[in-house]
Amino acid sequence: MISSSPTQARWAVAATFLLHGILVGAWVPHIPLAKERLEVGPGVFGLALLAFAGGAVCAMPAAGVMINRFGSAVLTTITGLLFCITFLGPILAPSLVTFVMAGFVMGMAIGSMDVSMNAHGIAVEKELKRPTMSMLHAGFSVGGAIGAFLGGALLEAFGEARQAIIILLLCTAIQVVAARFYLPAAADKGLSGSHFAWPTRATIGLGLLCFLALMIEGSILDWAAIMMRQKFEIDAGLAALGFGFYQGGMAAARLTGDWIRLRIGAVRMVVWSALLAAGGTALALTAPTPYLAIAAFVFAGLGLGNITPVLFAGGGRLEPDAPGRGIAAVTTLGYTGFLMGPPLIGFAAQLTDINTALFLTVIAALIIAVFARSVRAADTY
Repeated sequence: MISSSPTQARWAVAATFLLHGILVGAWVPHIPLAKERLEVGPGVFGLALLAFAGGAVCAMPAAGVMINRFGSAVLTTITGLLFCITFLGPILAPSLVTFVMAGFVMGMAIGSMDVSMNAHGIAVEKELKRPTMSMLHAGFSVGGAIGAFLGGALLEAFGEARQAIIILLLCTAIQVVAARFYLPAAADKGLSGSHFAWPTRATIGLGLLCFLALMIEGSILDWAAIMMRQKFEIDAGLAALGFGFYQGGMAAARLTGDWIRLRIGAVRMVVWSALLAAGGTALALTAPTPYLAIAAFVFAGLGLGNITPVLFAGGGRLEPDAPGRGIAAVTTLGYTGFLMGPPLIGFAAQLTDINTALFLTVIAALIIAVFARSVRAADTY
């Protein structure tokens, strides 16, 4: 790590969000292939997907502790490299048991990296003295789109294992370079004598909205490609485009999110964003052609894009002396939704079908719109 300005650190953290998104997006085309390889039904596969979010939820409170002790810069570097390495596990897993084990370990890397890079984003935002969280999350969305498109193309060209190795090497290189420009560890190291990261009363409202937001994201991540593949009988690469365009819409929203939040406030932005997410998702699920469904996912992404950054920013604001702990509290509840969403969709799909089950995400978006006033803390500077 070298001495860097807040502006350099801002771009370094944005690059970290980018590589996080690339890894997640590149995993998407593997999901329907993993289900087919394991030869299990949607209910069982939904339970297997619990391992990813379960690992994330288990790691998040510990990440809050480690940030307070060592600083978010150190933890972001370590967890970023771990995510790159563990990306291979579920792709190479030959059985359901090894898939679950590898998914849990990968989930731990994802969750702890999520907390640490968001905490470092809050530290950068404090140094800059202006909003930047939406822009950072735009990096994730751009990465998710790149990962889905590039991952699908590499998968078709080289197969599963080689695609995974190429993505791993690319993201490792990004992480090594980005880490050199983070803020010093002292930026948020040891700010509070209280370490543990369970939600407090002040974070419960934000955490419950984050629960719904990440339930939607997790469900679209895990089931959209499967829905597209089954409904329209298309190949895995094309099926992954729904998620890719979804992330593209999220990226476009987040690139303007900081500007919008300054002008209309967090509450109004979340209300309109949630309504657009609900409408776009409903259109995607009722579309008669795969191309119309892919286009509709863009609008769903435009709606959902700015909700999570506002919630994370609010979590950091609620505990200014320990932003890592505050973010960890909100994200722990959020990833509980991420954990419960995919299996809930799987169980509902067992009773109906995947397309119908995904309408639960539309309902979740409407609930966020109704209770959007809980995000007021995000506008506190």
